[in-house]
Amino acid sequence: MEDSTMKAKDVNPSNFKVENVVFENDDFSIAIGIWENGERRMAMRWNGYGDDPGYPKLFKNPVWFMVDDSLILPFLNALRNVKDSDKKEIEAAILKF
Repeated sequence: MEDSTMKAKDVNPSNFKVENVVFENDDFSIAIGIWENGERRMAMRWNGYGDDPGYPKLFKNPVWFMVDDSLILPFLNALRNVKDSDKKEIEAAILKF
């Protein structure tokens, strides 16, 4: 068993292309990316550890869950002052909405 945490950059399902990882720690990740319909969305996931791909997963493959659009800007604004958030990526993401 590998002793490492699943990283957001390694979660690349065909229906969501990550543009900005705005928050990541050993347990949880939040990203902005392009959803399968071409829409920019916020997505989240619980990171896995070792052989566990985290949650959500589809057929043992790590995937993201989409956040409701009405929550994107409030979440991004709140993340500005949170440890483990990437301020530069947050500001870049806010400009896209």
